[in-house]
Amino acid sequence: MQAVATVTAPDLDAVAGHYVRAVELGADGLADWWAQKLDAADAERAERLAAPDLLAESAAYLAGRGLHVFPLSPGSKAPLPGRLTCCGGSHQRGCTDALANVHAARAWWREHPTANIGLATGHAVDVIDQDGTEGAWWWLRGQDWPRVLGVASTPRAGGVHRFVRASGLRNGTKIAPGIDYRGRGGYVVAAPSVVDGRRYGWVIPLDLT
Repeated sequence: MQAVATVTAPDLDAVAGHYVRAVELGADGLADWWAQKLDAADAERAERLAAPDLLAESAAYLAGRGLHVFPLSPGSKAPLPGRLTCCGGSHQRGCTDALANVHAARAWWREHPTANIGLATGHAVDVIDQDGTEGAWWWLRGQDWPRVLGVASTPRAGGVHRFVRASGLRNGTKIAPGIDYRGRGGYVVAAPSVVDGRRYGWVIPLDLT
């Protein structure tokens, strides 16, 4: 299975765009063809999101790309409580124990298949964490942002995580109103985790090249 971390929103948007264009042109046959494609793509995405090993495969995929992951409590942003009797105590310290190791990720999620995915910042990537319309306004107003490697939506209204190269800056540095910086010593919740019934999702797939 290909992890949902590779993500699909741009593909669905492209198919939807072709469908709308065909309708606008009055090309009924072509519109029907694109409608079928859109239904199939939507069904495939829904099936992928319902897969029981979705979080495990996504965590392993991210770890395999050099990103440091660790388990969070199911449905939560909080690190999974660590005990010496659980996974050999290997995730007791939350993001401090995060690893870019596929075998470790598979072992953790085999033990905790519904755990959300924590992604420790300050290693391969940092994250510019934007909330609400205020954060969006300041983002659009700024001119010297670092190059964005990928974008994920968050459950908050207007919330996005913009992934950038790790800079060495510490976690919690305030950039602007509605915008925080997640760097060294911090972490974010990674897609396709679910918090309060809402799923994090990739809007622009992460490109580390």
